Amino acid sequence: MQFTTHFKKIQCYSRSGAIIALLTILLFACRTLTVTKVESTNIRLDSTLMVVPDAKIESVIVPYRITMMHEINEVLCHAKVPLYGGHPESPLTNFCADLLRIESDSVCLKQFPSIHISISMVNRGGLRVPIPKGEVKVMDMFELMPFENKVVFLKISGTDLRRFIDHMASRGGEGVSGLKFGIRKNIGINPEIEGKPLDDSRFYWLATSDYLANGGDGNVVLKGIQERVSSGVKLRDMFIEHLRKMGHLGILIEANKDGRIYDAQ
Repeated sequence: MQFTTHFKKIQCYSRSGAIIALLTILLFACRTLTVTKVESTNIRLDSTLMVVPDAKIESVIVPYRITMMHEINEVLCHAKVPLYGGHPESPLTNFCADLLRIESDSVCLKQFPSIHISISMVNRGGLRVPIPKGEVKVMDMFELMPFENKVVFLKISGTDLRRFIDHMASRGGEGVSGLKFGIRKNIGINPEIEGKPLDDSRFYWLATSDYLANGGDGNVVLKGIQERVSSGVKLRDMFIEHLRKMGHLGILIEANKDGRIYDAQ
């Protein structure tokens, strides 16, 4: 026996309610169910819900709102041109990776003097928007990096670093600093660390995010590294402080492609 049913839903920017209802029917129905009609209606809640703010609640929220708006609209510095992402390298990924390496090495100089950061890596997918031309605000950094990732330092062997480079090559390139390599058939070739050929017998310190260090984006090599140091610094906070210093010194943001990752076909 078949049951024929009609159901109608109100959609508020998503169909999740209808999907849940349909799955519930399919899971619990004892007989075959045939859905013959699905209707949807978009209702803009901002134009239909006439909510009058509670005066007492507003009196509590307003001071925090004013403070927050002031903080996120702070102008950190200025960019000479917009910085866009791309691969195998881009002005955006180059700038961000260079900033991470410079600031990480500075952190180590103060807190972990035995560590020198030779390489840094940021993933293209973690940089969500370009850096705009002109004023660069705190809000822009939250849009660029909306995640709460922290900076981690990894001690990586030359052989593991070669595998890590191959992984980046297979993804078409990522944001790197202190590192140069070519990509041929999804493999990294002729890698150089700080201007010298990669030495398989050496160990290097790599700065990256905890997300990548824990295996994000398929970084199995990094996940297996045991010797690591947590900086305790959020990646976004590091960027904000660096750009604020640039603003105080009157230094404009600018970056170019320089061949650090290149097509070797």
